[in-house]
Amino acid sequence: MARALIIVDLEGVAGVDALGAVIAGAPGYSRARERVTAEVNALVEGLLAAGFEHVRVSDSHLSGSGGANLLTEALHPAVELHFLAEDAYAAPLFADVQAVACVGMHAAAGSGGFGAHTVDLLGHWTCAGRALSETDLVLGLAAEVGVPGLLVSGDDVLCDSLGGRVSGVCTKTALSLTEARSRPSEAVCAQLRLAAARPARPLEPVPEAPLVLTFKSQHQAGLAARTGARRAGPYRVEVEGATFRERYTRALRASAAAASVLTHAVAGGPGDASFSRDALALFHLPGPPALAPPPPVAEAERALEAFLASTAGTDDVSRALRALTLHMLEGHAPRVFSRWGLEPTLQTAGAALAEISLSLPVGLAPEEAMARIDAWFVRRERGFSTAPLAPSSLRAYLERAGGEGQGLYAWLLGEMVAACGIDVRLSIPERAYRDVSRVADLYWLTHLYLLDSRYLRIPVRSPDAVAWTEELLAAAPWVREQGLVDLAAEVVFCLQCVEESGGGAHASLLSLLIERQDARGGLGDAHATAAALLALAGACERARGFH
Repeated sequence: MARALIIVDLEGVAGVDALGAVIAGAPGYSRARERVTAEVNALVEGLLAAGFEHVRVSDSHLSGSGGANLLTEALHPAVELHFLAEDAYAAPLFADVQAVACVGMHAAAGSGGFGAHTVDLLGHWTCAGRALSETDLVLGLAAEVGVPGLLVSGDDVLCDSLGGRVSGVCTKTALSLTEARSRPSEAVCAQLRLAAARPARPLEPVPEAPLVLTFKSQHQAGLAARTGARRAGPYRVEVEGATFRERYTRALRASAAAASVLTHAVAGGPGDASFSRDALALFHLPGPPALAPPPPVAEAERALEAFLASTAGTDDVSRALRALTLHMLEGHAPRVFSRWGLEPTLQTAGAALAEISLSLPVGLAPEEAMARIDAWFVRRERGFSTAPLAPSSLRAYLERAGGEGQGLYAWLLGEMVAACGIDVRLSIPERAYRDVSRVADLYWLTHLYLLDSRYLRIPVRSPDAVAWTEELLAAAPWVREQGLVDLAAEVVFCLQCVEESGGGAHASLLSLLIERQDARGGLGDAHATAAALLALAGACERARGFH
């Protein structure tokens, strides 16, 4: 019995032109299922007409639903359907088949194709210096067991990458990672029927070289290395094996281990807006840059000038912001701090905090209250004598702030003084703004780093920092898209705290700060400029070649 194997994905199907359509529960997903089923049926009809008697189909797309994307009730009766979530290219699928075809495929991670990725949204696979797509993996596995290739369908970027190894059916033109312009579905189905009649071609094996997987965080690479892969850099592992199947299987295991972080990075479940938002963000999250950017020395120096100018006033907010930022800078970027000779400036700023009142009267604005607690905190941390806080007065202020819709301030003020032994915290749910305001929730998240590191003075110690970091990485594309420079700066220095300054998210957000910096070095208000100063100085501190 002549049998063909079809590997099916979803991004390369005609009519799937928005990336959200590949996610279960999102708009367009139901229609995408109909279209991929139609394309598979068209190819099956062509294969049967060409003399094949049976067609084995592996539905490889993981939409988040936990099940197949193909509509089983609408599939051609000659189809033997498989959905193997752990390995859609498992060895038994290639047994006793005389040809392999790939339908609805996408290009390799980093290629610029529509929905381009390899295996999952975290890794970039290469072999002997060449980027590997999932199609390359399928064809390599088929070549190793002598199964010839019949055809591959997908966007123009994927088809261009085939290099004549196998027939290509172009279904669409990739306009970007998230948008495409498809050919008519009827025309694609007709071409698939015709292409099935072409003779299958012998396939070239993948070079006998290690598979190299590059991830988007150091933690992901570390998880991958625990499976036996060799660590080849902060973000990279190498996988070896006697056969390509062995290398592929080990790499798949490493990739799956790294992907365990998705439980932290992606909120909600299929059908939830937050699930689609976070899944799409991971497509946009860049991997580490090929070349490390130069240290932003000039930009950091301009930020310092702008910061000192914007905090030169004698009001409480300016004085507290100056002292706290310099206190943080000394711990976060000590070489930069020393190079700039800021110790006398910090001492003067710390001494000036003695003039700030610690009372928290009714009607005091939250930013004024924050300045007073910041002043108390800095003087206490630096060993200055300071008046004691009145717990009852502080508790009363927190209750008023919480009742007036200033819960983020109430939480942070309570946590700051609790870290110094005065526990008057309100009963506020953890991450109380997660489902209310993404901006507020991300500020909550960045301040978890600040609290844990005593405002950038000691290493982050919390075991939860791994989960925090994966959340920040997933949020980075959105923060950049929204142009939130103050929040971007906080995300940058938080990533620096956990040694993620070599990744793509850090580089992307740092470039946003540099783009938005004005001629005098500022980034809007004094707080954003202060945060950018910490981020830019932190980047210099951690850059190779900075002296």
